[in-house]
Amino acid sequence: MGSSYQNNKLGKLRDISIEQINQAQAGIASDARSASSSKIGNGYAHAKIILMGEHAVVYDYPAIALPFSAVQVHVQVKASQHSTSHIDCQYYAGPIDEAPSMLANLNRAISLTLDSFKILSQPIQITINSNIPQERGMGSSAAVSVAIVRAICDYYDIDISDKQLQLIVNQAEVIAHESTSGLDTLMTSSNNPVIYRKSQTPRPFELALDAYLVVADSGQAGQTKLAVSHVGQLKDRKPELVKELMSAIGNFVQQAYDAISEKDVQKLGRLMTYNHYYLNQLGISNPTLDHIINAAWLGGALGAKLTGGGLGGCVIALASDENSAIEIAQVMQDAGAINSWYFRLS
Repeated sequence: MGSSYQNNKLGKLRDISIEQINQAQAGIASDARSASSSKIGNGYAHAKIILMGEHAVVYDYPAIALPFSAVQVHVQVKASQHSTSHIDCQYYAGPIDEAPSMLANLNRAISLTLDSFKILSQPIQITINSNIPQERGMGSSAAVSVAIVRAICDYYDIDISDKQLQLIVNQAEVIAHESTSGLDTLMTSSNNPVIYRKSQTPRPFELALDAYLVVADSGQAGQTKLAVSHVGQLKDRKPELVKELMSAIGNFVQQAYDAISEKDVQKLGRLMTYNHYYLNQLGISNPTLDHIINAAWLGGALGAKLTGGGLGGCVIALASDENSAIEIAQVMQDAGAINSWYFRLS
Protein backbone atom coordinates (compact mmCIF):
# COMPACT_ATOMS: atom_id res chain seq x y z
CA MET A 1 0.00 0.00 0.00
CA GLY A 2 1.06 3.51 -0.61
CA SER A 3 -0.23 4.65 2.78
CA SER A 4 1.66 4.73 6.05
CA TYR A 5 -0.18 4.76 9.34
CA GLN A 6 1.49 7.17 11.70
CA ASN A 7 -0.55 6.84 14.89
CA ASN A 8 1.36 4.96 17.56
CA LYS A 9 -1.76 3.33 18.88
CA LEU A 10 -5.14 2.52 17.44
CA GLY A 11 -8.00 2.08 19.81
CA LYS A 12 -11.18 3.89 20.64
CA LEU A 13 -10.93 7.12 18.73
CA ARG A 14 -11.15 10.29 20.71
CA ASP A 15 -12.65 13.46 19.30
CA ILE A 16 -10.25 15.32 17.07
CA SER A 17 -10.72 19.04 16.63
CA ILE A 18 -10.46 20.95 13.38
CA GLU A 19 -7.41 22.67 14.87
CA GLN A 20 -5.65 19.34 15.35
CA ILE A 21 -6.35 18.37 11.76
CA ASN A 22 -5.07 21.75 10.59
CA GLN A 23 -1.86 21.19 12.54
CA ALA A 24 -1.26 18.02 10.53
CA GLN A 25 -1.33 19.92 7.25
CA ALA A 26 2.38 20.23 6.58
CA GLY A 27 3.03 22.06 3.35
CA ILE A 28 -0.60 23.08 2.82
CA ALA A 29 -1.23 26.77 2.36
CA SER A 30 -3.71 28.28 4.80
CA ASP A 31 -5.40 30.60 2.30
CA ALA A 32 -8.95 29.86 1.16
CA ARG A 33 -9.33 27.67 -1.94
CA SER A 34 -11.76 27.49 -4.80
CA ALA A 35 -12.09 25.52 -8.03
CA SER A 36 -13.21 26.30 -11.57
CA SER A 37 -16.80 25.50 -12.50
CA SER A 38 -15.71 23.04 -15.22
CA LYS A 39 -13.37 20.92 -13.08
CA ILE A 40 -14.24 17.40 -11.91
CA GLY A 41 -12.61 15.84 -8.86
CA ASN A 42 -12.29 12.07 -8.53
CA GLY A 43 -11.75 9.90 -5.47
CA TYR A 44 -11.44 6.13 -5.14
CA ALA A 45 -11.31 3.55 -2.39
CA HIS A 46 -11.75 -0.21 -2.08
CA ALA A 47 -13.06 -2.78 0.40
CA LYS A 48 -11.20 -4.76 3.04
CA ILE A 49 -11.24 -8.38 4.22
CA ILE A 50 -10.25 -9.81 7.60
CA LEU A 51 -8.27 -12.94 6.82
CA MET A 52 -7.78 -14.11 10.42
CA GLY A 53 -8.47 -12.92 13.95
CA GLU A 54 -12.05 -11.58 14.11
CA HIS A 55 -13.32 -10.81 17.61
CA ALA A 56 -10.06 -11.81 19.28
CA VAL A 57 -8.72 -8.51 17.96
CA VAL A 58 -11.23 -6.72 20.23
CA TYR A 59 -9.35 -8.20 23.19
CA ASP A 60 -5.93 -7.09 21.90
CA TYR A 61 -4.96 -10.25 20.04
CA PRO A 62 -3.60 -9.88 16.49
CA ALA A 63 -5.60 -9.95 13.26
CA ILE A 64 -4.59 -10.05 9.61
CA ALA A 65 -6.41 -7.71 7.22
CA LEU A 66 -6.20 -7.46 3.42
CA PRO A 67 -7.21 -4.78 0.92
CA PHE A 68 -9.96 -6.07 -1.36
CA SER A 69 -9.99 -4.17 -4.66
CA ALA A 70 -12.53 -6.37 -6.48
CA VAL A 71 -15.24 -4.07 -5.12
CA GLN A 72 -14.68 -0.32 -5.03
CA VAL A 73 -16.26 3.09 -4.63
CA HIS A 74 -15.79 6.05 -6.99
CA VAL A 75 -16.81 9.57 -6.03
CA GLN A 76 -16.99 12.57 -8.36
CA VAL A 77 -17.15 16.19 -7.26
CA LYS A 78 -18.09 19.06 -9.53
CA ALA A 79 -19.72 22.48 -9.30
CA SER A 80 -23.36 22.24 -8.29
CA GLN A 81 -26.11 23.64 -10.49
CA HIS A 82 -28.07 24.38 -7.33
CA SER A 83 -27.67 27.14 -4.79
CA THR A 84 -26.61 24.59 -2.15
CA SER A 85 -24.34 21.56 -2.17
CA HIS A 86 -26.01 18.28 -3.20
CA ILE A 87 -25.17 14.60 -2.79
CA ASP A 88 -26.34 11.71 -4.98
CA CYS A 89 -25.96 8.12 -3.79
CA GLN A 90 -27.85 4.84 -3.60
CA TYR A 91 -29.90 5.95 -0.60
CA TYR A 92 -30.53 9.64 -1.18
CA ALA A 93 -30.30 12.42 -3.74
CA GLY A 94 -30.69 16.02 -2.65
CA PRO A 95 -29.19 18.82 -0.53
CA ILE A 96 -26.43 17.66 1.78
CA ASP A 97 -27.88 19.66 4.67
CA GLU A 98 -31.14 17.72 4.36
CA ALA A 99 -29.58 14.25 4.04
CA PRO A 100 -31.00 11.54 6.34
CA SER A 101 -29.21 10.68 9.57
CA MET A 102 -27.86 7.45 8.05
CA LEU A 103 -25.53 9.68 5.99
CA ALA A 104 -24.39 11.78 8.96
CA ASN A 105 -20.90 10.28 8.78
CA LEU A 106 -20.54 11.37 5.15
CA ASN A 107 -21.79 14.85 6.01
CA ARG A 108 -19.16 14.97 8.73
CA ALA A 109 -16.39 13.87 6.35
CA ILE A 110 -17.43 16.57 3.87
CA SER A 111 -17.60 19.39 6.43
CA LEU A 112 -14.31 18.40 8.08
CA THR A 113 -12.53 18.40 4.72
CA LEU A 114 -13.94 21.77 3.68
CA ASP A 115 -13.28 23.38 7.07
CA SER A 116 -9.83 21.95 7.74
CA PHE A 117 -8.46 23.07 4.38
CA LYS A 118 -10.24 26.45 4.59
CA ILE A 119 -12.13 25.83 1.35
CA LEU A 120 -14.47 28.57 0.21
CA SER A 121 -18.12 27.71 0.75
CA GLN A 122 -19.33 27.21 -2.81
CA PRO A 123 -22.03 24.70 -3.85
CA ILE A 124 -20.68 21.35 -5.05
CA GLN A 125 -22.29 18.20 -6.41
CA ILE A 126 -21.02 14.93 -4.90
CA THR A 127 -21.91 11.73 -6.77
CA ILE A 128 -21.18 8.36 -5.17
CA ASN A 129 -20.99 5.10 -7.12
CA SER A 130 -20.16 2.04 -5.03
CA ASN A 131 -20.36 -1.70 -5.59
CA ILE A 132 -19.12 -2.54 -2.09
CA PRO A 133 -21.89 -4.53 -0.37
CA GLN A 134 -23.26 -2.78 2.71
CA GLU A 135 -23.13 -4.39 6.16
CA ARG A 136 -20.87 -7.23 5.04
CA GLY A 137 -17.77 -6.44 7.07
CA MET A 138 -15.96 -4.98 4.06
CA GLY A 139 -15.49 -1.45 5.41
CA SER A 140 -18.01 0.15 3.05
CA SER A 141 -18.67 3.15 5.29
CA ALA A 142 -14.99 4.04 5.63
CA ALA A 143 -14.39 3.41 1.92
CA VAL A 144 -17.07 5.90 0.89
CA SER A 145 -15.70 8.54 3.27
CA VAL A 146 -12.15 7.95 1.97
CA ALA A 147 -13.32 8.39 -1.62
CA ILE A 148 -15.31 11.53 -0.76
CA VAL A 149 -12.35 13.21 0.96
CA ARG A 150 -10.06 12.29 -1.93
CA ALA A 151 -12.52 13.59 -4.51
CA ILE A 152 -12.96 16.92 -2.72
CA CYS A 153 -9.20 17.31 -2.42
CA ASP A 154 -8.75 16.42 -6.09
CA TYR A 155 -11.40 18.97 -7.05
CA TYR A 156 -9.62 21.73 -5.11
CA ASP A 157 -6.08 20.59 -6.06
CA ILE A 158 -5.18 19.78 -2.45
CA ASP A 159 -2.33 17.35 -1.81
CA ILE A 160 -3.70 15.51 1.23
CA SER A 161 -1.38 13.30 3.28
CA ASP A 162 -2.21 9.82 4.52
CA LYS A 163 -2.34 11.09 8.09
CA GLN A 164 -4.71 13.93 7.23
CA LEU A 165 -6.98 11.54 5.33
CA GLN A 166 -7.09 9.08 8.23
CA LEU A 167 -7.76 11.80 10.82
CA ILE A 168 -10.76 13.09 8.88
CA VAL A 169 -12.24 9.70 7.97
CA ASN A 170 -11.77 8.24 11.45
CA GLN A 171 -13.65 11.19 12.89
CA ALA A 172 -16.50 10.50 10.47
CA GLU A 173 -16.40 6.79 11.33
CA VAL A 174 -17.04 7.59 15.00
CA ILE A 175 -20.46 8.84 13.90
CA ALA A 176 -21.10 5.72 11.85
CA HIS A 177 -20.01 3.17 14.45
CA GLU A 178 -19.87 5.07 17.78
CA SER A 179 -16.21 4.09 18.05
CA THR A 180 -13.56 2.96 15.59
CA SER A 181 -10.18 1.26 15.66
CA GLY A 182 -9.09 2.99 12.46
CA LEU A 183 -8.48 -0.34 10.73
CA ASP A 184 -11.22 0.11 8.12
CA THR A 185 -9.90 3.54 7.19
CA LEU A 186 -6.36 2.20 6.91
CA MET A 187 -7.30 -0.81 4.78
CA THR A 188 -9.75 0.94 2.44
CA SER A 189 -7.26 3.72 1.68
CA SER A 190 -4.10 1.69 1.09
CA ASN A 191 -2.83 -1.38 -0.75
CA ASN A 192 -0.74 -3.47 1.65
CA PRO A 193 -1.98 -6.21 3.97
CA VAL A 194 -1.30 -5.62 7.65
CA ILE A 195 -1.03 -7.57 10.85
CA TYR A 196 -2.89 -5.48 13.37
CA ARG A 197 -3.15 -5.30 17.13
CA LYS A 198 -5.01 -2.62 19.06
CA SER A 199 -2.10 -1.80 21.35
CA GLN A 200 0.50 -1.67 18.58
CA THR A 201 1.19 0.12 15.32
CA PRO A 202 -0.17 -1.90 12.34
CA ARG A 203 2.63 -3.69 10.45
CA PRO A 204 2.36 -3.92 6.66
CA PHE A 205 3.81 -7.08 5.18
CA GLU A 206 4.43 -8.65 1.79
CA LEU A 207 1.80 -11.06 0.50
CA ALA A 208 3.17 -13.26 -2.30
CA LEU A 209 1.35 -16.59 -2.27
CA ASP A 210 0.67 -18.92 -5.18
CA ALA A 211 -2.98 -19.18 -4.15
CA TYR A 212 -6.34 -17.44 -4.50
CA LEU A 213 -8.86 -16.16 -1.98
CA VAL A 214 -12.54 -16.58 -2.75
CA VAL A 215 -14.98 -14.16 -1.10
CA ALA A 216 -18.69 -15.02 -1.01
CA ASP A 217 -21.58 -12.80 0.09
CA SER A 218 -24.05 -14.85 2.16
CA GLY A 219 -26.88 -12.44 1.38
CA GLN A 220 -27.31 -11.75 5.08
CA ALA A 221 -26.34 -8.46 6.66
CA GLY A 222 -23.56 -8.84 9.19
CA GLN A 223 -24.46 -8.02 12.78
CA THR A 224 -21.17 -6.90 14.25
CA LYS A 225 -22.57 -5.01 17.25
CA LEU A 226 -24.80 -7.93 18.19
CA ALA A 227 -21.95 -10.41 17.74
CA VAL A 228 -19.54 -8.35 19.86
CA SER A 229 -22.23 -8.01 22.53
CA HIS A 230 -22.88 -11.76 22.45
CA VAL A 231 -19.19 -12.54 22.92
CA GLY A 232 -19.01 -10.03 25.77
CA GLN A 233 -21.94 -11.68 27.51
CA LEU A 234 -20.37 -15.10 27.02
CA LYS A 235 -17.17 -13.74 28.53
CA ASP A 236 -19.11 -12.55 31.58
CA ARG A 237 -20.67 -16.01 32.02
CA LYS A 238 -17.66 -18.13 31.08
CA PRO A 239 -14.52 -15.99 31.31
CA GLU A 240 -12.06 -18.90 31.24
CA LEU A 241 -13.65 -20.43 28.13
CA VAL A 242 -13.58 -17.15 26.22
CA LYS A 243 -10.01 -16.45 27.33
CA GLU A 244 -8.97 -19.88 26.05
CA LEU A 245 -10.76 -19.40 22.72
CA MET A 246 -9.35 -15.91 22.19
CA SER A 247 -5.83 -17.04 23.03
CA ALA A 248 -6.13 -19.91 20.57
CA ILE A 249 -7.37 -17.60 17.81
CA GLY A 250 -4.52 -15.19 18.49
CA ASN A 251 -2.10 -18.10 18.22
CA PHE A 252 -3.67 -19.16 14.90
CA VAL A 253 -3.17 -15.63 13.56
CA GLN A 254 0.53 -15.65 14.43
CA GLN A 255 0.92 -19.09 12.84
CA ALA A 256 -0.94 -17.85 9.75
CA TYR A 257 1.44 -14.90 9.51
CA ASP A 258 4.35 -17.35 9.69
CA ALA A 259 2.70 -19.57 7.04
CA ILE A 260 2.38 -16.58 4.73
CA SER A 261 6.06 -15.75 5.26
CA GLU A 262 6.94 -19.38 4.52
CA LYS A 263 4.56 -19.47 1.53
CA ASP A 264 2.87 -22.55 3.03
CA VAL A 265 -0.68 -22.34 1.65
CA GLN A 266 -1.68 -25.76 3.00
CA LYS A 267 -0.88 -24.64 6.53
CA LEU A 268 -2.66 -21.33 6.02
CA GLY A 269 -5.78 -23.14 4.84
CA ARG A 270 -5.80 -25.41 7.89
CA LEU A 271 -5.44 -22.42 10.19
CA MET A 272 -8.36 -20.65 8.52
CA THR A 273 -10.52 -23.71 9.19
CA TYR A 274 -9.36 -23.89 12.82
CA ASN A 275 -10.14 -20.17 13.17
CA HIS A 276 -13.70 -20.74 11.97
CA TYR A 277 -14.22 -23.63 14.38
CA TYR A 278 -13.27 -21.42 17.33
CA LEU A 279 -15.42 -18.56 16.06
CA ASN A 280 -18.26 -21.06 15.93
CA GLN A 281 -17.56 -21.93 19.57
CA LEU A 282 -17.99 -18.23 20.35
CA GLY A 283 -21.46 -18.42 18.78
CA ILE A 284 -20.98 -15.89 16.00
CA SER A 285 -21.52 -18.13 12.98
CA ASN A 286 -24.96 -19.33 11.86
CA PRO A 287 -26.40 -22.18 9.75
CA THR A 288 -26.31 -20.12 6.53
CA LEU A 289 -22.62 -19.28 6.88
CA ASP A 290 -21.76 -22.82 7.95
CA HIS A 291 -23.60 -24.29 4.96
CA ILE A 292 -21.65 -22.13 2.51
CA ILE A 293 -18.37 -22.88 4.30
CA ASN A 294 -19.06 -26.63 4.28
CA ALA A 295 -19.75 -26.42 0.54
CA ALA A 296 -16.39 -24.71 0.04
CA TRP A 297 -14.59 -27.44 2.00
CA LEU A 298 -16.32 -30.17 -0.01
CA GLY A 299 -15.55 -28.23 -3.20
CA GLY A 300 -11.81 -28.46 -2.63
CA ALA A 301 -10.98 -25.38 -0.57
CA LEU A 302 -7.75 -25.56 1.42
CA GLY A 303 -9.59 -23.76 4.21
CA ALA A 304 -12.69 -21.62 4.74
CA LYS A 305 -14.17 -19.38 7.41
CA LEU A 306 -16.46 -16.46 8.07
CA THR A 307 -14.92 -13.00 7.77
CA GLY A 308 -15.88 -9.90 9.71
CA GLY A 309 -18.26 -9.57 12.63
CA GLY A 310 -20.31 -12.68 11.88
CA LEU A 311 -23.99 -13.59 12.31
CA GLY A 312 -24.21 -12.92 8.57
CA GLY A 313 -21.97 -11.12 6.10
CA CYS A 314 -19.30 -12.83 4.03
CA VAL A 315 -17.25 -16.02 4.06
CA ILE A 316 -13.84 -16.65 2.54
CA ALA A 317 -12.12 -19.74 1.16
CA LEU A 318 -8.53 -20.46 0.13
CA ALA A 319 -7.97 -22.04 -3.30
CA SER A 320 -4.77 -23.58 -4.65
CA ASP A 321 -5.12 -22.15 -8.18
CA GLU A 322 -7.44 -20.08 -10.35
CA ASN A 323 -9.45 -23.02 -11.73
CA SER A 324 -10.07 -24.23 -8.20
CA ALA A 325 -11.08 -20.71 -7.17
CA ILE A 326 -13.66 -20.58 -9.97
CA GLU A 327 -15.08 -23.96 -8.96
CA ILE A 328 -15.21 -23.07 -5.26
CA ALA A 329 -16.90 -19.74 -6.01
CA GLN A 330 -19.57 -21.60 -7.95
CA VAL A 331 -20.25 -24.20 -5.26
CA MET A 332 -20.49 -21.42 -2.67
CA GLN A 333 -23.12 -19.70 -4.80
CA ASP A 334 -24.90 -23.01 -5.32
CA ALA A 335 -24.98 -23.29 -1.52
CA GLY A 336 -26.75 -19.94 -1.18
CA ALA A 337 -24.19 -17.14 -1.60
CA ILE A 338 -25.67 -14.31 -3.67
CA ASN A 339 -22.34 -13.19 -5.12
CA SER A 340 -18.69 -14.21 -5.13
CA TRP A 341 -15.29 -12.88 -6.13
CA TYR A 342 -11.76 -14.24 -6.15
CA PHE A 343 -8.31 -12.75 -6.32
CA ARG A 344 -4.70 -13.89 -6.29
CA LEU A 345 -2.88 -13.46 -3.00
CA SER A 346 0.11 -11.66 -4.46
